[in-house]
Amino acid sequence: MSPRPCGSAGLEYLAVARGELDATAFNWELAWDHAAGLLLVEEAGGAQLTRAGIPFAIRGGNTLPFTAARDEATARRVVELLSAAV
Repeated sequence: MSPRPCGSAGLEYLAVARGELDATAFNWELAWDHAAGLLLVEEAGGAQLTRAGIPFAIRGGNTLPFTAARDEATARRVVELLSAAV
């Protein structure tokens, strides 16, 4: 995995759900940017975690950044990488 700038949050989530990306990470928590995308990824069998290792809370107060990934193992690996970078 190598980092790259994020374009549209909606398109990032779609790429993860389609299997075109292994994971994406975000450092903001505006619910309208993430609610539908997180549901889409989870319904496609993916997972999402905050840097604290817990699921993203739509109501806010998350430990950022957080990830949405193709599966739980990938989400945990991304969280490890995000934690090491902070």
